[in-house]
Amino acid sequence: PVSAPGFSFSSSSSSSSGSTPRAMRRAGRSARHGDDGEASDARRGEPDDSRSRKRSRQPGNGKGRASERSRTPPRKAAAKSGYSRDVAKKAVLVDPIMLTELPAGAHTFEFMRPNGTGVVYHLDSLIDYFLATGDFTEPETRLEFSDADLKRIDQLAAAAQLGKGSVLAAKMDPSRFTDAHFRRDAIAGLERCAGELVADMLKVIESNDPEEGQMRLIMYLFPLFSDLHRQLHSADAEYSSRCMDHFTSYVKGPPNRPTVDKFGFLPIVLSFFRQVRDGESVDFGF
Repeated sequence: PVSAPGFSFSSSSSSSSGSTPRAMRRAGRSARHGDDGEASDARRGEPDDSRSRKRSRQPGNGKGRASERSRTPPRKAAAKSGYSRDVAKKAVLVDPIMLTELPAGAHTFEFMRPNGTGVVYHLDSLIDYFLATGDFTEPETRLEFSDADLKRIDQLAAAAQLGKGSVLAAKMDPSRFTDAHFRRDAIAGLERCAGELVADMLKVIESNDPEEGQMRLIMYLFPLFSDLHRQLHSADAEYSSRCMDHFTSYVKGPPNRPTVDKFGFLPIVLSFFRQVRDGESVDFGF
């Protein structure tokens, strides 16, 4: 028996009573944890295959299939992924003027732009472009070729024995291009005037007044356009043909949004364009 001031306990009385003191509950919990501890000790004594396998790995052996893929040589990995070295070919050089591939062994000239970009031109077509147009600027960016660039072009042409005239001397003599510049400006002016008439034809096609539109086509737009096209064709037949292609596609509209023709003017305008292109007598389609 255990005695204390004011309290008296005995093992027999405590075991026989139905109440469980706090100390005994703690003892029961510790006993249960002790059993679990023994079981865990037993488990710790057993060998763990997964742990042993992890510990038995040597450095550099890799981890599973991922490491095998990482150890695959780059060339073999590229072959597995379907990559072909034939795709990674050198970029083909295209002449910016003729828009054709530069042949092997062709004489070229590299023009350096202010931003450091180099553009390779076919030397033969570049000289012809300068001498034919009198425009000594780059066709793509309109950056002017310096006198040093033109002198270098002359030196390369002489070394290649192209038999071309001097581009530097041509730049120093602007009077030789006076007629060419006037002709170019005149043709561009005719094309702009004809384009304004075509825009008015499109307005008539999309208008809501068929009577006024018909009178405008007959009395003003068709006769004036015929005269402008005649002048344009006599100055440059090929350029006038390209302009007619552009005018026709403009009147038809894009495929995803064709021109809305409420009163049937579109076939009349297209027939008029065809007659003008072919040089036939124009009856204006009415």
